[in-house]
Amino acid sequence: MGIYLSQTNILELRHQLEQAGGFQIALAPMQPATFVEVKEATDRLYAQLQEQGFSVLVDDRGQRPRNMFEVIELLGIRHRLVISARSLSAGVYEYKDLQTDEFLKVKISDCIEFLKSVLKNN
Repeated sequence: MGIYLSQTNILELRHQLEQAGGFQIALAPMQPATFVEVKEATDRLYAQLQEQGFSVLVDDRGQRPRNMFEVIELLGIRHRLVISARSLSAGVYEYKDLQTDEFLKVKISDCIEFLKSVLKNN
């Protein structure tokens, strides 16, 4: 299951969460309307995660980071990846485990395997 947050409403989201038991991963793109590479990287990662069978939420509403992070936490999504122009130029995504507060910079090329290993252990 996957969803882009801007393309749904809260009732629809609540229904999907009840049916699926929640999302495994949240993607938080920073300023995707301003930075085309952020939008493209987010769409690409979303598709790759979907192909691997992960349930993914993309908060593409264009909100400030704090607002996005609060919604992700409110929905109880444990694993968050931030995609920003700065992280992309460094070749990484910024990962945070919201249960343990672990923060890592994960190489873009290693991201899928990293998430597989993290989610396998949860």
